[in-house]
Amino acid sequence: MSTTEIPASSSSASAYPPSTASAHVVQFYGADEALMENLLRLVGTALVEGDAAVVIATQAHLKELAANLSSRCLDLTQALQQGSYVPLDASQTLAEFVVDGRPDRARFLDYMGGIIAQAARSSGKEHPRVVVFGEMVALLWADGDSEAAIQLEQLWNDLAKGQPFVLHCAYPLADFYRSEHSEALQKISAEHTAVLPHESYTALTDEGARLRTVALLQQKAQALEHELVLRQFEARFRLFVEAVQDYAIFMLDADGRVASWNAGAQRLKGYQAEEIIGKHFSVFYPEEDLKWGKPDWELKVAAKEGRFEDEGWRVRKDGSRFWANVIITALKDSAGNLIGFGKVTRDFTERMQTQVALQRAKEELERQVAERQSAEQKLRDSEASLRRLSLHLLRTQDEERRRIGRELHDTLGQYLAALKITLDSFSASASDQQLTDTIAECLHLTGEAIREMRTLSYLMYPPMLEEMGLNSAIGWYLEGFTERSQIQTTLEAPADFRRLAPDVELTLFRVLQEALTNVHRHSGSSTAHVRLFVENGTVGLEIKDHGKGIPRDMLQAASPDCPTSRGVGLRGMKERLQDLGGSLQVLTNGGTTIRALVPVK
Repeated sequence: MSTTEIPASSSSASAYPPSTASAHVVQFYGADEALMENLLRLVGTALVEGDAAVVIATQAHLKELAANLSSRCLDLTQALQQGSYVPLDASQTLAEFVVDGRPDRARFLDYMGGIIAQAARSSGKEHPRVVVFGEMVALLWADGDSEAAIQLEQLWNDLAKGQPFVLHCAYPLADFYRSEHSEALQKISAEHTAVLPHESYTALTDEGARLRTVALLQQKAQALEHELVLRQFEARFRLFVEAVQDYAIFMLDADGRVASWNAGAQRLKGYQAEEIIGKHFSVFYPEEDLKWGKPDWELKVAAKEGRFEDEGWRVRKDGSRFWANVIITALKDSAGNLIGFGKVTRDFTERMQTQVALQRAKEELERQVAERQSAEQKLRDSEASLRRLSLHLLRTQDEERRRIGRELHDTLGQYLAALKITLDSFSASASDQQLTDTIAECLHLTGEAIREMRTLSYLMYPPMLEEMGLNSAIGWYLEGFTERSQIQTTLEAPADFRRLAPDVELTLFRVLQEALTNVHRHSGSSTAHVRLFVENGTVGLEIKDHGKGIPRDMLQAASPDCPTSRGVGLRGMKERLQDLGGSLQVLTNGGTTIRALVPVK
């Protein structure tokens, strides 16, 4: 540590004892410069003499003190490394031992005692002198907790009984601005061995009792000055209240009679001050409120709760009504006795009317939304009914196809077969060549009719679908489709494809028929590929061509929500699949791909 000169202060030199004793000094300062002067002398002297210093202060004071010490050529870096200079943030240090808003004795003694003991050891002297500056008490006082501040002063004294150190506490005198602060100041002073009053009295060197008296007188002067400022503020505030135009602000006595009247009250209620002061404030209430005693009830609530707020109709001098927001505040003296009420009234008529209009608009909107939802529900119900009817017609169509197919096969087919047998017999016995040729032509036509009838019967409801299953029926159908349309088809299906539920097989077969019919009629493709597959519990049928694709308007018409006649085939496919919990996908890009998916049950 380099040597340097530290300024002395004659006013406080006698406040600090030699290194073997403890001292607890309090300073009441007006400006930070006075505080820094004492701290510079206290801490600087300790560091120059090889003692230790613990400074517990606000960040601003820590920085200012460090700057002042450095300007006196004191090497704080070495002192910090040795541990002989310990700067601590006052707020963070308080948090170490304050529990539920009060300093905890055991935590304080343990925490601060350890810090002071460590600082003493770091000096390396046999009888080190430790000086401590504590600003934590000032923080507690500034927060309005005078009891906690006094408790902390007492804990410092308890700690000093076990280990010697010099403690310097400080309070801004400006914080003692009320007359009731006198008692607290005396209690704080009583906990210290010496008091350093306001810097204007630094020349005083009498004993501690005299200094405490000086500090008390200074505090009283500060309180009187503050009260004067407060009265000036109250006067200005009164002028402000009286000048307010947008609010009715007035006072009531404890019985509810008007005691003051501002310009806003005159504008809002229509009364001049001389007309209304002294009258009961119930004159502002409509007859229906007076019948059940609402004015007196509001005062009782305000007196009990401290405050009452309400919105309702009020009456002006001319008898007209306005919607008012009213706040009544109870006013009590220092002993808690009711001395009157403060009343603030605002005209909320326009806001109330706006709210009513908004509420009506909201109700009308809700009504319209409800009607719209009802109409949408009816539309959904109608669409559901149409879908059910469509599915019923499709099922009926399937049954009719099955019946007609069987009738063609069992009745017309038998007639044609019998006709062919008869013609065969007649042809065998005919001798005329022309007759023989005619009979041969009839036999050929009859055979063609039998084949066409059998094909038509199978297409309407193929028996193979019931007997052999979907996989076999698709193969049979593709063979006939290729022969009739000259469109080359291929089938890709698993070798172990199993039978499905009859309604699933029929639906997928109808999708195949409809898709290949569209390929033949519209696509212009010369090939078609059919894939049958099962994936993740779903059976799928895919028909893909390489034609010109389906126009966008026809895809839109295939939507179940579109009532147009185009795309009826696609819409029928979708409805059949949806009835089974499945779906239909139509992709058109360089051709058309129809994919039908049905969950396997």
